[in-house]
Amino acid sequence: MTDNNQIPDLSVIVTVVDGGETLSRCLDALTVQEDAPLLEVIIPFDSTIREVGALADKYPDYNFLDLGTLAERQPDNAYEEHELFDRRRAGGLRAARANLLAMIEDRGWPRPNWSSEMMAAHVKYDDGVIGGGVDSAAQGIVRWAIFFLDFGRYQTPFETDNPEYVSDTNICYKRAAIDGVEPLWRFKYQESVVNWALRDKKAGLRLEAGPKTVQQRLGIGFIEMAMERIHWGRTFGQVRARDASLPARLKWIAITPLLPAVLYVRNLRRQMRLGRHMREFVTATPVMLYLLMFWSIGEFIGYLEAKSSDAP
Repeated sequence: MTDNNQIPDLSVIVTVVDGGETLSRCLDALTVQEDAPLLEVIIPFDSTIREVGALADKYPDYNFLDLGTLAERQPDNAYEEHELFDRRRAGGLRAARANLLAMIEDRGWPRPNWSSEMMAAHVKYDDGVIGGGVDSAAQGIVRWAIFFLDFGRYQTPFETDNPEYVSDTNICYKRAAIDGVEPLWRFKYQESVVNWALRDKKAGLRLEAGPKTVQQRLGIGFIEMAMERIHWGRTFGQVRARDASLPARLKWIAITPLLPAVLYVRNLRRQMRLGRHMREFVTATPVMLYLLMFWSIGEFIGYLEAKSSDAP
C-alpha cells in the first residue's frame, strides 16, 4: 500500500455494489495480494451508501473517497443504481494517481496474484486496455444463470486480442489511454462508451487469463431479476445505438424478438467449447431464457430512446 507521498504502481477503484460483508471480502482480498506492486485502493461512495465510510477505520491504508451527494434520493431501480455505479467509477478515476488504473467491483474479489498479473500484462503488452478472466463461486441455479449471461465470455481460455467487450468488473487502463478520452468518462464512466472509443483510436484492447476475479453475488428474487435485466438492457441499447444510423437502429429493433434464442445459443456454444460446467448450464437454462427475455425488452426500449446519428 502507499502513503500520500508515494506514487503508486497501480490504482484500484472498487465499485460498491452490495457493500457490507461483500465489500469487506473484496477489500480483504486486496490486502493479501501476493508479490503485489504498490497499490492505491480507492473506494468511492456517496450519500446513498454513507455507511461505506464507516469501514475506513478497518482499512486505514485505503482511500474511502466521499463524493458527497450524487443523487437526492435512494435509487428506485437498477437503471438509477447503474447511473450511480458509473458516477462513482468516474470519481475514482479522477482521484487515481497511478499510471495504471484498474477497476473491480465488490461482488468479484481478486485472486491472490491478481495485481501482480495485471501489472505483468501491462508491462508485456502495449495495449491501453487489459481485462482479466472471471471465475464463478455461484451457488444455486439462479446465480449460475446470472454468471453465464454476465461473465460467460470471461471464462478462460478466451480469445485475447481485440475483444468486443472488456468487463468493468476486472479491467485496467494505461493512463495515457484513459486520459485520451477523458471527456467521455469525467462525469460518468460507461465501459462500452470508453472502450469502444479507445478501440476506434487504436489504443488496443486485450483480455489476459492471469489477472482473475471470482464472482459471487447475493441472492435475488425473480421480479427483481426481471427489472434488473430490463434496465441493464435499456442502458446497453442506448449506448450501442448512440452513434448508429437510423437503418442500423431499425434493424436492431426488428430483430429484438429473436434475441433470447440468439443469445442463448451463443452462450451454449461457448460453454460447449469450454467443456465445463455443462450440468450447471443445462439446469440453469430456464432461468437464462427468462432473463434474456427481459433483457431483450430493455434493449428494445434503449434503441427507441437513443438519438440516431442521422438526426439533425
